[in-house]
Order: sequence, then structure tokens, then C-alpha cells
Amino acid sequence: MTSRVILQPAGDSDAMGHFVDTIEIPVEVSRIKSFLSPNEMEELGEIFEGRTSIPVWGVTPGNDGGNARKWGKIESGDVTLFSRKGRIFASATVVAKIHNKSLALDLWDTNSEGETWEYVYFLDELTEQNIPYSAFNEAVGYKPNFVIQGFNVLDETKSDLLLNAFDLRSSVYFPDIPVQDYYTAVTTLDEANNLDSVVMGKGRVEQQFLRKSLLGKRSVAECCLCGRILPVSLLWAAHIKKRSACSLEEKKDFKNIVAPMCKLGCDELYEKKYVSVDSNGIIVASIKGSSSPALKQFIDNLVGKKCSSWNENNKKYFAWHHDL
Repeated sequence: MTSRVILQPAGDSDAMGHFVDTIEIPVEVSRIKSFLSPNEMEELGEIFEGRTSIPVWGVTPGNDGGNARKWGKIESGDVTLFSRKGRIFASATVVAKIHNKSLALDLWDTNSEGETWEYVYFLDELTEQNIPYSAFNEAVGYKPNFVIQGFNVLDETKSDLLLNAFDLRSSVYFPDIPVQDYYTAVTTLDEANNLDSVVMGKGRVEQQFLRKSLLGKRSVAECCLCGRILPVSLLWAAHIKKRSACSLEEKKDFKNIVAPMCKLGCDELYEKKYVSVDSNGIIVASIKGSSSPALKQFIDNLVGKKCSSWNENNKKYFAWHHDL
């Protein structure tokens, strides 16, 4: 599975006004809360933990419900491209969606036909872009004079071409991947001896599945070594036991084989075995001494702490790394 690309023109004054009012200037959570159920607010709270405002977009039902059907295809991890005046000017990642007419009326009122933008989706990772239609058309295989008109959701093939061409894929949010697809991916990789496009695709499935199973939809999480609460974009789903040393059955043990380690140094220290986790779940120095005072200080700050991810189910993987 791959993230899809959503084409969202914002050429007229109303659309651009909505972009400014509810995306450039995100909507206060307190304004959204009264229109959502407790369960819906809980889901958004997990995603936007600690934030007080959320970027919001929506589409009208469309002729004969056409937009609603396209909206139904949208999933977390899909990438929205906003366009006007011959170029894509911004991108953002879908993190959740909801059909809510009352919320849409409060945010945007109605258009000239009495419709409101009730098929709502919530966004993150807003990024300024400058992609001319000519470059977009070349990447996806459209005719040079094609112009983006109307809300649309591209198929997986065209989406993949665009996401790769302009490096638009999120490193945090992904579509849901069935566990059987994960098992298929790791089995294929286990048997493969090349890096063709099929194998690379399976590798992406494996990585995305592991990351989502570990971090869920949270926007922040704890590094299991240093204990710092960080944006999930600064955390790896790190293999506790080196991936290349894992058997196929161990790779399938996805609930226990990875742990969140930060990109601020902990993952690198663990991978290079400067630190490890002992049989009681305590972080210890694996390499004694260092010619670098800064490195010694970093390691000393970790030693003696309890690894928050260590448990009875994964201790054998930590033990492999510790005894290596």
C-alpha cells in the first residue's frame, strides 16, 4: 500500500480564503471540540497531543455525491497538494477525517449553491511548495497542457510517481497496513537477494508497518533510552536485535522486536553498541572509556536509567544485543 495524492485546487477567492483561515491559521481546538464526540476528540488528541490548534480542510458533496465518494478513499498518510495560478504552492499530510456538516458550517458557512464543505479532513506537516504544472504533468505522465481542476484523489501508481519525484512522502503518517501484508513483505525480503523496485516496495511496507505499530497516531512519544518526550519525526522504530541477525519468525514478532529510539544520539549509540540494556532492563555502557569527553558525558547521562521499552516479551532481543 502507498499513500495517495489528493489534488486540491484553491484558485478562487473563497478557496484561498479558506486556506488562510483554517490551514495557514489553524483552527483552535476549543472551537472544534463542541462539534465532535468524546471519542472523536480523543482520537484527535492522540494525534495532536499538546497542540491548541489544528489545520482543517473540507470538500462539498459534489455533483451526485462525487466528491464524497472520492473523500471516502482518503486515509491517514495521504498527501494533499494545494494548487493555483499554474503551480502547486503547498502540501500537507492527512491525519484524520470526519463527515461533520455542523463543523463545516461553523468554519466556512455555505457556497452560492447552499452547500458546505462537510467532508472534513485534518492535516499536519504543512509545507510550502513551488511545483509548476509542467513538472507535475511530466512526473505523473499527463499531457503538458493539463491543468489541475477540481478535487481529486489519484490512484496508487500516479501517487507513487509524484511522491517519489518531489519527495512528498511523510516520514510520520502512513496508511494502515494489514498485518498479513507485513508478513508477506518480510518473507519476500528474507528470500530476496536483490534491490529491484518490488523488493524496495516491500521494504517500505515493513518500515511503515513497524513504525505505525510502535508509535500509532501519536505526534510525540518517549525515547526508550534517554526518556525525552519528542516529536515522532525525531524517533526511529529501531530494531532491538540487529535486523540482519533476526530470523524470519523474529521479524514477524513485530510487537517486540522494535523500540522507539531518538535521532538525537540514542539510536546511534545503541546501534554502535556504546550502550546496551542488561537483564534487568538497566542501561549500561558497553564500550568502556572514550577519547571524547562529550561522548563520555552523553553515555554517562544514560547509564543507570531503566529502559522504558524493556519487558519480559522483548528481553531476549535486548540480551542478544547486550551479549554481542
